[in-house]
Parts: sequence; structure tokens; C-alpha cells
Amino acid sequence: MIYAILVTLCCAALIVVPSVTLSRVRRQARGRNVPPRAEDVPDVLGVAHLLGGAERVADTVITAMHADQRVTVRDGKVGVVEPTARNAVERALLGRCGADWSTSLRTMRRELHRDVTVDAISRSLEKLDMLLPRGFQYRWRRVARAQTAGVAVGAVAGVVLLFPAAFRVMGVVLLVLALAGALVRVACGPHESSDPRTDFGEHLARMITADTSWSRTSAGAHPGGAAGVVAVHGRLRVPDKKLRAQLSEAARVPTRRRRAASTGRRAGRFSSTSSSSSWTSTTAATSSYSCGGTVLDTGGDSGSSDSGHSGHSGHSGGHSCSSGHSCSSSSCSSSSCSSSSCS
Repeated sequence: MIYAILVTLCCAALIVVPSVTLSRVRRQARGRNVPPRAEDVPDVLGVAHLLGGAERVADTVITAMHADQRVTVRDGKVGVVEPTARNAVERALLGRCGADWSTSLRTMRRELHRDVTVDAISRSLEKLDMLLPRGFQYRWRRVARAQTAGVAVGAVAGVVLLFPAAFRVMGVVLLVLALAGALVRVACGPHESSDPRTDFGEHLARMITADTSWSRTSAGAHPGGAAGVVAVHGRLRVPDKKLRAQLSEAARVPTRRRRAASTGRRAGRFSSTSSSSSWTSTTAATSSYSCGGTVLDTGGDSGSSDSGHSGHSGHSGGHSCSSGHSCSSSSCSSSSCSSSSCS
């Protein structure tokens, strides 16, 4: 009898504790418990991140500067015509151009959507309860798995305890708790998709896409212009056909890279050394050192968005690497520095 009571209590704890934790996590994932309003809509870059993530922010910034004729995009290259930045992400774009004020569009997109200024937009949306905190979905799924396992163990124990007449009440209790836990799992389970939006952010995204002004696909009629069209609808709706084709081409992952990534993943299962070297090469690929030119800043965001990229602005008449690194022959060979020495 004592063992049956202990089993019942343990199984009940396996159901109740994860179920309570799961319900708390679900409440946090809802975000603000108020309907979204027009005042809650972020700026164009915030809308781009909310609806399409960091890559759409990169496409939106490139489109905005292209529409203003501050940059050109020809033959897969971004060329700077007027080095004027109006926000932190545009400053990051200019800072990633080389001494000749040009760089590959594919490289620009890849590096820009990983930039700290774009990450700052994500953090701001998290503070506004529009996006889930980083790592939240992993924790949500982990709690859900633990709760599901507890419900399964409790249900099996309840069925077993039904057969002895003396323990039948305990079995019924466990089955009732297992049923309640299953209902909690259905109601509070994590989203099936990888969408990081909270419920509040999801409702706000639907409100933006349903709004008659924001849903327009014409640059002249959209309140955000060409950049606003891309922020809401993505690069497939870029008003400029040539830019649209080049952005779509730059977004494609080359077959050679896909095969290399697949080979690297398979090799990583057998060799920790290859895994370490892959991490090193990836880190090196995301590091950018750009030189030359003077960036004219016509507006900006204060705070962490600017501090991470103040070193990208060069000085006229000289060559200086971004982020405060001085150019050596080895570092300049992988960046866009000229053969002359950098101070």
C-alpha cells in the first residue's frame, strides 16, 4: 500500500509540475494582453524584421538606398553613389563597402543580416513583446517534451493501478491528472512553426498585412515607399524589376555551398576537429573589415545600435579598417583594402 501511494505521488508530480511550468511559459509567449493598435506599428525596418526576419531587413535597406539613388546594384555588385546614412543599418551597409565603395550583393546581404545593428532591432521588438526572447522556443519545446513524458508515465501507472481493487482509486486519480495534463499540452504547446513572434506580435503582423495602406505593392502609394513594399511583402515584390532579379539571385544558396555544408555536417558527426575548423571558418566569414571613404551621417539611432559600428566610418584621404583594426598584409588580403598601407 505504501509503495502504491509513493508511486501515485511521484507520477502526480511528474504531471502537475511540468504542466504548471508549461502554462507559465505559454502565458509569457502571449506577450501583451491587449489588442494591437496603430501606434504599436514599428518603423519600416521594425516591420521588415517582424514580418520577414533579419534577411528582409537587409533587402529593405538595400531597396531604400537604391530607391534614393544613394547606391546602385549592377551585375551583382552594390556601388555607393552618395555615402549618406539615415539610420544605423544604413551606416553598417556603407561600412561594409570597400575602398572603391563597392562590394558583392550576395556578401552584403549575408553579412548585413547578421550585423549587430539588425540584432538591435530584434532586441527592441523583444522588449515590445512582439518577438519571443532568444532561446525561448527551445525552452518551450523542452518543457513540453518533459510534460508529455510525465503525462505518459502517469497514464501508464494509472492503468496498472486500476486492476488491483485496493489501488483503483489511485489509478483513477492518475488517469484524471493525465487527462488534464493532455489538455494542458494541447492548449499550451509550442508553435509548430519556427516563427519567433508572440501572440501580440502575430496579431500586429496580421493587422499590418490587412491594412489597406501597408498592403499596397506600389512604391508611390505605399507609406514607406519602395522600402515599405519590401518590408511587408518581401523581395519578390521589389518595385524595380532589375533589383528584384538581382536580390533573388543573391538570396539563392549556391549548389556548391549546399554540398559543402552537407559534407561538413556529415564529417562533424565523426570528427570534433572538423567541427571546430568549420566554426572557425564561419566566424572568419562573418567578420568584415572595410576601408576607405567618408560616410555622411544625416540621421541615426542612439544607443547600442550605433556603438557597434562607429568604427566603420573612414577618414577621407586615408585608409582605415573598421572596428578599429589596423590593416596588415594578411588582413587586407581578405578584405577590400587597397595595396597601400592603412593607418
